Amino acid sequence: MIKYRELLENTKAYKVLDGDIREGRLNHCYMITSEDELALDGICTLFAQRILCKDGGCGKCVSCMKVEDNNHEGVYEPKNLKADGIREFIEKVYITGDNDVKVMIIRRLDQVDVKVQNFLLKSLEEPVDGVVFALGVQRQTAVLDTIKSRSKKLSLAPFSKESLKDYFSKEFRGYSKAVTTEAVDCSLGSLTRCDELLNDEDFAGDMTDVIFMLKGLTSSKVNLKMQRRLDIKGGKLVKYLDIMQLICGVLLKKKTGVAVDGFEKVNALMDTFNVPTLVNFNELIVNAKQKVESYCKEENILDNLFIKLLEVKYLCR
Repeated sequence: MIKYRELLENTKAYKVLDGDIREGRLNHCYMITSEDELALDGICTLFAQRILCKDGGCGKCVSCMKVEDNNHEGVYEPKNLKADGIREFIEKVYITGDNDVKVMIIRRLDQVDVKVQNFLLKSLEEPVDGVVFALGVQRQTAVLDTIKSRSKKLSLAPFSKESLKDYFSKEFRGYSKAVTTEAVDCSLGSLTRCDELLNDEDFAGDMTDVIFMLKGLTSSKVNLKMQRRLDIKGGKLVKYLDIMQLICGVLLKKKTGVAVDGFEKVNALMDTFNVPTLVNFNELIVNAKQKVESYCKEENILDNLFIKLLEVKYLCR
């Protein structure tokens, strides 16, 4: 069963494809854009089911089950995203088979080298009857303009807080109400983030600890006391840095008037940081993550981060 199928079938992107099929004007190439990796994967699979299923993408027939199990004879994906994988993938376009329609899926086109993307152009410039491309893209800037211009572009918008709440309230889905409420509130409309939070029992507590620590960060003496609230053993420093960066991004949006659907917890920090401080704080977090990758001592990384944050707060007050 495709995860979050019900939500994905209600997206504008899926409804456009469904309408194209019903009206007999199926495009030769669809480019689906979203930063949400889980949603992008799911919609590519749903596209293939909808195109190949005689019952409108029912999700239950043999065809749909084969698509979901990655063994449908009419669905092709590259074995890798390098030159050899894409070349072999494109060759499949011109091989005749038993199916009336072929669905050619590249779930991460933006991870394909620009020079390698050129291999796709002939198939897109001179469409082959019965061949439909579904191209998933997280970063549009990494895709050739010539490919964009030959595709029907569909965007997957972040899911609203209400739609996620409604989805989880309809029936028991294996998570407590408290956990789902926390996950939905902090997901910012991303199925990927929501799914990660649902399976992270410690996230709510970790988020609370980080917010408490940032709220109380007022002096070097308090700084050390605040650090001791964070247990960075077992590689948790990276997780704390991710939470800080997420908080920083949400605060920046709220401080600059951008509507944010959820994440009410960070409102406790609205008066603690101004915009210049937050911009600098984000850079400090990025640098801290780089130090973690360089195997620097984690206690020193955290101490240095907070000292510099205090300096930034003072300079940007």
